[in-house]
Amino acid sequence: MPPPLGGDDSCLLTPLIPATPPPLPPRATARLHPLPLLVGALFATYYHLLVAPAPSYYQSLFLSLGSNDTAAAHLRALTVRPHLAGTEANALAADHVVSTLSSLSFPTRVTPYEVLLSYPVGRSLSLSAPGRDATAFALVQDTYPGDPYAAASAEVVPTFLAYAASGSAAAEVVYANYGRREDYAYLASRGVNVTGKVALARYGKVYRGDIVKNARDAGAAAAVIFTDPKDYTPGKAFPDGPWMPPTGVQVGSTFKGVGDPTTPMWASSEGCERVSVAKAMSTDDMPGIPALPVSGRDGEEILRLVGGDVAPEDWQGGDGAPVYRLGPGPAVLNLTYTGNETIATIQNVISVIEGKEEPDRYVILGNHRDAWTFGAADPNSGTAALLELAQRLSKLQNKGWRPRRTIILCNWDAEEYGLMLVCLVLELTHQPLLNLMSCSSRRVKRFKIRIMEQKVCMTCGWLLIVL
Repeated sequence: MPPPLGGDDSCLLTPLIPATPPPLPPRATARLHPLPLLVGALFATYYHLLVAPAPSYYQSLFLSLGSNDTAAAHLRALTVRPHLAGTEANALAADHVVSTLSSLSFPTRVTPYEVLLSYPVGRSLSLSAPGRDATAFALVQDTYPGDPYAAASAEVVPTFLAYAASGSAAAEVVYANYGRREDYAYLASRGVNVTGKVALARYGKVYRGDIVKNARDAGAAAAVIFTDPKDYTPGKAFPDGPWMPPTGVQVGSTFKGVGDPTTPMWASSEGCERVSVAKAMSTDDMPGIPALPVSGRDGEEILRLVGGDVAPEDWQGGDGAPVYRLGPGPAVLNLTYTGNETIATIQNVISVIEGKEEPDRYVILGNHRDAWTFGAADPNSGTAALLELAQRLSKLQNKGWRPRRTIILCNWDAEEYGLMLVCLVLELTHQPLLNLMSCSSRRVKRFKIRIMEQKVCMTCGWLLIVL
């Protein structure tokens, strides 16, 4: 037992490091001569100009091959029609990818999978208020004169939120800002009851699936998400500029999981075990309530009729927007949505360039192909770049080049529904070196795969993985 402090034991209080360290002895100083620095600089210049190896012949050749014209041709071919996952148009887009890769003499394989996808069957939304007739929203996006894609716009899927529950609700509107948990906590602190109401939130800050789920958890009967011009139209809108036009609507998935909802944690292979569609749709990863997306113009029209307390400053819209109020009511939204959750066929395209020195090490390059509409930016700018890259690699092979590691070129399907990497199956038909079934980030540990590097482009959907 240590002795008590005090008395003869006061030495125990002496600090291990003195509060004021003793002064250091003076150091000898010397004048820095510039000659060694000058000699070093001259040597470095000589080395880099005359001795250091020039860029690889194949590297220079790769950069000189091809042109933007070929990538543009691929982009036009891939975006002629809207090509939602599971549709005939997307199968035709897959055919273009397959024919291009096969023409380059790369071993190419198409692997079909059966997965649960969601399509709209019917939807309606109308707005009413005391002393005002009900107004039905068209729920369509305008086309513009001179738009070369206007003729094919009839094939575009109606605006919807994939996997939203089928049903209807007619209730007062509550404005929930970005639909975050903290936004609903603020509404509760102001005494605004969301139970049984239609929650109106704007895109941004969080994933749309979280927006609907948070509305459900707060007790809302349905959710509507609008694209606020404040966040998505900072400049001139299309066709006068590049930004979202007034009738533009963001569509997308509300599924919070990854992979095929009917095959959680295993691949959607032929003949595999599945949970029922009803069970898959009842999980916590699904929104569980009806929901629809609307344009910024429609969102502001709804907010003009919402009463109650004025929303905080950071909940308000931009210039020219009405005053946003919390509600509830007196605006009433009557929402109906009917979806079709069905097992559909998707296709993954895999092409392989075998490595010379480390064939069992992999560089995986890929992006997805499916799009909610035409997909010119997301994802097919990435698919066009992938095909252009493949053509250049093929030309290098014709010059005698071989990659050090095996390069795998992938073109995935149904990413927009939440299936990227999860429906990925890499099967090398010429050698059984790799068979990663439904390799999502949460399953990598299961396969004990060491990922050296992973890069994702959120604009074009590109993915790079080095194994």
